[in-house]
Amino acid sequence: MTPLLGPFPISAVVARFVDRLAGLSIDEWAAIQATIGTVGVELTMIEASRNAAVALAVRDLISGDQFDHLYRPFRLVIPLDSLEASPVLD
Repeated sequence: MTPLLGPFPISAVVARFVDRLAGLSIDEWAAIQATIGTVGVELTMIEASRNAAVALAVRDLISGDQFDHLYRPFRLVIPLDSLEASPVLD
């Protein structure tokens, strides 16, 4: 029997994204905010962060273009490869 999960389990990639958000510098936040301002849609940082986290959670269910649009503000500051699990060293 598997343990019961909450109604919305968080993937490890989403958890790492949220952890990285919590540790961003003021300059990194400013870089993200500047990128958000260039897409032509008014988004708050919370909305953009939520969109990126959802995109990470459902990446295999949406198109590459949709993912790129939702994650774009964070791509330079939190590169996707930085969210991959670290290899286990012997």
